Amino acid sequence: MTFKEKLLHHEWVQPFLPNYMKPLQEPRIEEGATSLMIHETEEFLSDLSSLSELPRLNKTFKRKIKGFLLKVKIKPKKLHLELIDTKRSPAEIKKRIYITTYRKTVKAENGLGKCIDATIYFQLDGRNIVRNIKHHSLFRPVFTHLHMLDSSLSGQSVLPAPVQSAEDPSAEGDTASFDEEKIRLTSELRKQAAQFNNMNNDLSRTMEQVSCSLNRCLEEFDLLDIEERHQIKRMIVKEIPQLTSTYQSLTAAQKHEKKDDMITALHKMNHFALKIASSLDQNRMERMNHLLRVNKMRYDDEN
Repeated sequence: MTFKEKLLHHEWVQPFLPNYMKPLQEPRIEEGATSLMIHETEEFLSDLSSLSELPRLNKTFKRKIKGFLLKVKIKPKKLHLELIDTKRSPAEIKKRIYITTYRKTVKAENGLGKCIDATIYFQLDGRNIVRNIKHHSLFRPVFTHLHMLDSSLSGQSVLPAPVQSAEDPSAEGDTASFDEEKIRLTSELRKQAAQFNNMNNDLSRTMEQVSCSLNRCLEEFDLLDIEERHQIKRMIVKEIPQLTSTYQSLTAAQKHEKKDDMITALHKMNHFALKIASSLDQNRMERMNHLLRVNKMRYDDEN
């Protein structure tokens, strides 16, 4: 924090500041829904940072999660991030957050891209309020991950890079990365499915269906788009383990009471995974048709 910013945080100065410069000091914003929004934003930015094929400029990425809309705009000189509570958000105080930073190769501050906007808009007691979140501890991880994205865009390594070949480093690096991810997720899925072996037969059969659908998605994990990969990873690494461990912690009577709900939750996961698997089947067919058209154009002339 610069001397000027420290000065602006003194209470006697704040009444004279415009609203967008006043630091956020509303404790009711620090609710569970806000923490969830920040966590989802961290995952979103982390996913973007890990993409080796990420375009370098003039691209917008969106992620819609139940209750939240996240948007990242990549520009040659700036990065812009929007976090918005939708009508379905569980937050008691609906908010919109806007963060804009320079790319650090354009204008840096303490080794990071200089922040030129970090504002939160919300309504409280019938009043529209604007505050600054640049130095608020709750939002610090967002700025960290935004810096990681900037570093990735600048060609700097954010995560350990896979061993690359001199002939085609980008292609082989991508393949190695996807293969490692696929192996890890397949192993985790196998471990989760095994936990259902000693459960109720209906639960075991339903989990077997989920496992089969997810394995179909993992077979060609590299063909999934970023959102589909995120959802599949989230399901295997987080949602299924949490659901399983919580269910296993229940008493016998509670398990009997929640068995149908558990089966319904697994059916929903299976339906989602089947949709992704079906899109993969369609993608394969489209690619086959494309290759056949290319082959026809290339070799028909030779006859």
